[in-house]
Amino acid sequence: LPVMLRSMVRSRILATAGGLATAGVIDSMLAPPVAPFSTAAAAVSAVGTVRLFQYDICPFCNKIKAMLDLHKIPYETVDVNPLTKKEIKFSKEYRKVPIAMLGGLEGSGAVQVNDSPLIADTLLERMELSKAVRSDELAHFRSATSLEWAEWSDKKLAVLLFPRMTRTFAESFQAFGYVMQVPHFSMVDKLSNQVVGAFAMWMAQGKIKKKYAIDDEAAAVREAIAHWLKEGVGEASFAGGQKPHLGDVAVYGCLKAIDRTSTFSEIMAETGVKPWYERMTAEVQPGNACTSRQ
Repeated sequence: LPVMLRSMVRSRILATAGGLATAGVIDSMLAPPVAPFSTAAAAVSAVGTVRLFQYDICPFCNKIKAMLDLHKIPYETVDVNPLTKKEIKFSKEYRKVPIAMLGGLEGSGAVQVNDSPLIADTLLERMELSKAVRSDELAHFRSATSLEWAEWSDKKLAVLLFPRMTRTFAESFQAFGYVMQVPHFSMVDKLSNQVVGAFAMWMAQGKIKKKYAIDDEAAAVREAIAHWLKEGVGEASFAGGQKPHLGDVAVYGCLKAIDRTSTFSEIMAETGVKPWYERMTAEVQPGNACTSRQ
């Protein structure tokens, strides 16, 4: 029955996608274009301009945004269309997110930096060179322990959260609901991404579970969160002690990425992570440094 159901849903979605694509020939002409890069961030930031190409449900994108918000470094975001990826057509070989375009440092042009660990490293180097953040604060933020937890978050927690929030088509559809709020997406972009994107995520769920030998996705997430709270945060306010470090920011990014979903609500209810998450939200103040979202 599940195989038959998925086949029926797939056929219906493909038919819907075809109709939406046809309508999109006209609708795309009405969609607002991505605006030119603002100079507002460069005027007030010692690290130069930062434009982040992202998906709003990407844990790695949310990690970078949380780091920038925490350190009050101005940035702009551009939501990438997951189906067409037209916003990153300039990037011929690297077709993933996040991608950061960094410019304005000592009059230099924009430089493309791919992948969240390298983006984080580059931004932290700029913060150090420009003295935008004190050297002792940076040393604490990117300590050896913080780097280990950031890697754990990227390679373990982020992997476990995907099958947790895509158990059903309804949950996948909910996760992709963020596209309805993207300013420069046309209505066809929004509808096609929510339907087709949700279906693709749902279909990938089983493959991810098999690849990473995940039996019970809900239990696996609970165990990972318990490990983070016990071994990472411990009795302190944050894994970084009194102040968050990169590991805190990475784990926060994973959870922030799904905060509109029922999965997020269940995790908050089923684990002891909520107090830490609320402390992180108070420190990060999500979006406080974002000067523009497209």
